[in-house]
Amino acid sequence: MSGEASLESGERRGRAGLPRGLGIGASTGGPRALLALLAKLDLPSGTYSFLVQHIHPRFTNLLTRRLGEVATLPVVEAEAEALARPGQIYVAPSGRHLLVEYNWPSTYRTRLSEGPLRNGVRPSVDELFISLAKAFGKRAVGVVLTGMGRDGLEGARAIKEAGGLVLAEAESTCTVYGMPRALAEAGLTDRMVPIGEMAAAMREACGEPALVAPGCSTPMAR
Repeated sequence: MSGEASLESGERRGRAGLPRGLGIGASTGGPRALLALLAKLDLPSGTYSFLVQHIHPRFTNLLTRRLGEVATLPVVEAEAEALARPGQIYVAPSGRHLLVEYNWPSTYRTRLSEGPLRNGVRPSVDELFISLAKAFGKRAVGVVLTGMGRDGLEGARAIKEAGGLVLAEAESTCTVYGMPRALAEAGLTDRMVPIGEMAAAMREACGEPALVAPGCSTPMAR
């Protein structure tokens, strides 16, 4: 076996047991939904978590601080080329896309990009989710909450094509049923979940993926 082939084989073996990578995206109505969600969110140890919220740049820092006050996990603003650590939630800073990069054999870094607007916004949920799919493969989990438009649609598609899971907020609790609707109509959601039940659904998706049946609105029985 060549050295290159051996390296690729070793990388595949190393990635097989890696933890989950979780991406959360929200727009209109997102701050309220996130406050309710993060107050109850307790993820399996080792989960890497990243968040994009469409919000006026003036309020990004305020939102990060407010989420940190209520969240059960530390909430910090993502930095460029920084080593990501599990057990924290990294928030995309204003005006920059948040990307996740996998570094073999077992580390992840956050990257910030001032690239073109996507879906008319920066940061973009699509940009985060696509990078998440590349970094975590079948161990990626995307969560799309209330919001206007279609941001997150192509990112969710990338996660599904990589073998990962996608959850979206149910219409009954959305302030604006736009982003989740786009995913549902495209057949890209594994579950549609009311915001009050989303923390439990995310714990399950990040901890025991076999319990989530594609297309089902409730967990599979053990």
